[in-house]
Amino acid sequence: MDIHHTAIEVSDLDATRAFYEDGIGLEYSYDFHVDGTHNYYVTGADLDTEIQFVHDPDDDAPIDAAGIVHLAILVDDADETFDRVVDRTDCPIVREPTTIEAANARAAFVEDPDGYEVELFSRLE
Repeated sequence: MDIHHTAIEVSDLDATRAFYEDGIGLEYSYDFHVDGTHNYYVTGADLDTEIQFVHDPDDDAPIDAAGIVHLAILVDDADETFDRVVDRTDCPIVREPTTIEAANARAAFVEDPDGYEVELFSRLE
């Protein structure tokens, strides 16, 4: 058994694509439309797990993150990815890169265009 994807609602698909693809470096996987809703998927280079962005251009209701604490994305270098995403997207910074000794990792936290907190996580050697 494997986890296939996580779906989150977004208000601006173009801004979301720019943040996750141009900023973080995830890759477009595929997309499709169902009943006026655009479903757009991104994935990491070597992972089978995806994030699905669900966008309904006719829905003006505010995005509700209902219980999502953060999305964690495994990156090669948390510091480098943090610098790139902040430079390219001017996103809000939640926490600058820091070492988490207990996890033998580095992590930084930023917000995406809809205010979802995104953890940029890299393991230390």
